[in-house]
Amino acid sequence: MQSRATVLLWHAGSTIAYVVDDLSSSSTGSYSLLWSGRMQLVGTCNGLLCLCDDGGSITLVNAATRETLPVPRRPPCAGQLFGEDRRWHREYNFAYHPTTGRYKVVHVPCSFNRVRDAVHVLTLGEEAWREVPAPGNRRCNLDGGIVSVDGVTYWVTDGGGTARIISFDLDSEHIATSTTPLPFLPARHNDYSLTEVHGRLGVIVSNPAGMMQAWVQNKEGRWICRYTLACPMHEIPRPHFAYGEHFLKCEGQLLYAYPRQGALSPFGSRLASNILQVNHRDKGVLVAKMNGVGWRFNYRTFAYVKTMEPLSIYMRPQKCASIC
Repeated sequence: MQSRATVLLWHAGSTIAYVVDDLSSSSTGSYSLLWSGRMQLVGTCNGLLCLCDDGGSITLVNAATRETLPVPRRPPCAGQLFGEDRRWHREYNFAYHPTTGRYKVVHVPCSFNRVRDAVHVLTLGEEAWREVPAPGNRRCNLDGGIVSVDGVTYWVTDGGGTARIISFDLDSEHIATSTTPLPFLPARHNDYSLTEVHGRLGVIVSNPAGMMQAWVQNKEGRWICRYTLACPMHEIPRPHFAYGEHFLKCEGQLLYAYPRQGALSPFGSRLASNILQVNHRDKGVLVAKMNGVGWRFNYRTFAYVKTMEPLSIYMRPQKCASIC
């Protein structure tokens, strides 16, 4: 996440994107409309929105310039079931590789109950999707989300009763399975979610005591608990809940920001080893008061950085300069 990024709130029910400009203690709880349409948001990179329609077609949008650009259509996948359920966007991830400057759309073609052995990837500026072999005999859990962190895309598989994280290197396009199982993941697939926490891969998980914990992978690959949250899973916005020096928590139609560092009272209390505990009495700073019908449980959060670059430059082959 860049420090200048603002919070993008995506309301899945009405397919509208809003931006929250102020996470400070002086926030008035206001937000502004960024984009509205009929497609679902896959993700954002450097000011671009990646949207998916009911048939699985992808369109890029620059909300600042109001430009739209469809990308080449992905080849059909045999046995694909998500199109009927209008959940195609959950199979995609929009990613950026910071070293090569390339943008890629990654498709994980797996339903919740079927085994797949390949993913598809499209590099912006190229005309065709490529199929990349993936480890077989493992079911992908798209309830856990698909996230990209520092040039690598991740998702979770749960074959053989053991949940493992799959990584896809956006440069080499090599797929690997983590060799160490994740023992802190619960059996139920809707009790954990992948996320990005301050430039590191993270996972939000519900522990047996009913507490939400945010685990972050350090440089050595070890998992460290960074947040303990006494709140239901649905109150932690996903796929991103950490922004700069703040993290987010929602209560119904209210979105709150909590400081990550410095004096925590009355927002929370420091436990040990940089762990931050927040309980149900902590309210934080109100940064958005959504007035729409059905906002509860129905929005996602992303980082958004405005850009005025024309969409045509992203479709040129081998683009190598970051606009961040």
